[in-house]
Amino acid sequence: MPRMSLDMVVLRLHEERLELLLETRDRPPFSRCWQLPALRIDETRDRDLDAARHRLLGEWGLGHCYSEQVCTLGNLERDPRGWSTTLVYLCLVEPEAEAVRGHWHPLADLPDLNLAFDHGQLVAMGLERLRIKSRYSTLPLQLLGAEFTLSEVQRAFEIVLQTPMNTAAFRKRIHRADILVDTGRKRTGKQRPAILYRLENPCCVMFDQVMHGAEA
Repeated sequence: MPRMSLDMVVLRLHEERLELLLETRDRPPFSRCWQLPALRIDETRDRDLDAARHRLLGEWGLGHCYSEQVCTLGNLERDPRGWSTTLVYLCLVEPEAEAVRGHWHPLADLPDLNLAFDHGQLVAMGLERLRIKSRYSTLPLQLLGAEFTLSEVQRAFEIVLQTPMNTAAFRKRIHRADILVDTGRKRTGKQRPAILYRLENPCCVMFDQVMHGAEA
């Protein structure tokens, strides 16, 4: 029977950079290589795919996060043991999120890491989904904490999309989406106090127009 698994590309935005959650594989094939959070679907425990997803998140201590399915991938080449199929998910967590397993790696270090199976391809697919969807939705907000400033919102989009944004145009777009609630609090520091916002709805909201770089 072909192997059916679930693999998850888990990202956080920490210290101005995207980081990927990986763990060292402790058995063959690909022993001592880095791998994504994954599990083999168990027909006796997982009544459906959502149950399998929750089980995987629970095993890694990632119960409260945003996740969505990216694709289903299956072939004879991805696993030397034979035909296998995986459902690939993208998971976005808060900046200070910590997992009970694995280690966080800056995306910039990814080329130097020896990844198991086709996990390099799966990471690329997850990142592509994040970057494409960020051009027409509020998806990067899932990488922020419970409260944040407008500057932090803009910076999250800039890091994900790898391009600067026109501040006035970007803020106009965000306000037009009507997704933020003023908490009544402000963040103080070296700069002037900045209003703290929270999401009115935890769901990802679509913009009325696609974002084009600095034009926002």
